[in-house]
Amino acid sequence: MPRLSAEPIELNELERKELERLLKRPSTPQQIALRVKIVLRADKQESHGKIARELGITKKMSRLWRQRWRELTARQVPVVERLLDIPRPGSPSRFTMEQITQLYALLDGSPAQ
Repeated sequence: MPRLSAEPIELNELERKELERLLKRPSTPQQIALRVKIVLRADKQESHGKIARELGITKKMSRLWRQRWRELTARQVPVVERLLDIPRPGSPSRFTMEQITQLYALLDGSPAQ
């Protein structure tokens, strides 16, 4: 059975700059920073195995974030929101996605979109 290569991610310049800015910002949560690293490496056409080995994660996690990024990009979801956890069942969120995005913008000092 032939090996399937990972589906490519092609970031535009604006997305790449925003991801790199998130990665350099000290206030970015560790989980978000890890997801940024996965997406940036996927943009460089690295395999799931190589991403997993170098970041100390599983191939499944690399595959998940590459796939999620592609799906949310197709729906034109803002970059920061693509990196957030999906809603889980249970009590409703205390903050809307818009409020979370505004909080990230406040931490960064740039205006919210």
